[in-house]
Amino acid sequence: MARIELLEAKKVNNSGLKPEFKNGYSTFTKQKGTDFRILQLTDLHFGRGFLSIKKDKLAHNAVVTLVERVKPDFIILTGDNIYPIPIFSGTINNMKESKYVGNLMETFGIPWTMTFGNHDTEPFATHTRKELLEYYSSLDNCLLTDGAPGVYGTGNHIVKIDSPEGKTEMALVMLDSNMYLKKSFFSTFDNVHDDQIAWYIEEIKKMDGYTDPVPSLAFMHMPPKEYQEAWAKLKMGKTDEVTYHCGTIAEINDHVGFSRRKKGNFFEEMVKFGSCKGIFCGHDHLNNISMTYKGIRLTYGMAIDYLAYPGIKKKYTNRGGTLITIGDNGTFDVALEPLTTPVEIYE
Repeated sequence: MARIELLEAKKVNNSGLKPEFKNGYSTFTKQKGTDFRILQLTDLHFGRGFLSIKKDKLAHNAVVTLVERVKPDFIILTGDNIYPIPIFSGTINNMKESKYVGNLMETFGIPWTMTFGNHDTEPFATHTRKELLEYYSSLDNCLLTDGAPGVYGTGNHIVKIDSPEGKTEMALVMLDSNMYLKKSFFSTFDNVHDDQIAWYIEEIKKMDGYTDPVPSLAFMHMPPKEYQEAWAKLKMGKTDEVTYHCGTIAEINDHVGFSRRKKGNFFEEMVKFGSCKGIFCGHDHLNNISMTYKGIRLTYGMAIDYLAYPGIKKKYTNRGGTLITIGDNGTFDVALEPLTTPVEIYE
């Protein structure tokens, strides 16, 4: 691989919109007739060890390129920011990796937050989710909090978008989709638990808005199983049940990495409740589809990963970010932001 020049990360000249802490939530006030722009980045997979030096530079350059191009009002990372797997990265020090991510994000001067993925705190990594949360939440622009004391998971929290009159137009709900059922990389994945679902519903019910319930978007790392169900119906041509928007499922055998845990069905409960208008996840790096199923838009964010999948550094169609544009009265749109700037250099 040829030498890779590191792009300089610097303060981005965006709208300059900053949140206030009101009534227990970090809250953005959106002016009527303007769009609020969210950039979802997922599966950054920074290794920060001796085995991942060049691939980390590529990931750094990808993030810098996307943030400078989109100039978002808010950035949400949906997990697996880091990859403390020693055979790939050369380290298990997930605090060292997290500090690199934190310093990079802070440089942009843009409010941001995150959810944890299954790899951020592997069982053998040096630091726990709680310790990483304490670090991230100490940063000036990071809105991550443990906003649901006593509820399963780490870092469940909500960021609100209000109208100038103080009405909540959209709630952005960050959920920990947790890790593994048996605390092992080789066991099946966990999911969003029942008490997290109950917390979500009760928090939304407390909010004043123009509808009941207030519309919301959910952000998590691992997808609910309905992503696979919707994709299967779409492939069978059941367009009366599933609406296709953009992207595709490109994992081998149409793989969707959902939990086999029998308890907790987040999607079903959200359909019943009626608040959740969209779910945004990562986890499966070659999937980037966006489709609407049972009234909820299901979107895989485009991934950054250069490290975790063998040979993935040479793939282009999966890599980028996802732009979520919030309009007035809880309306929103989703667009893929593929990484087209040539920051990838190969042998």
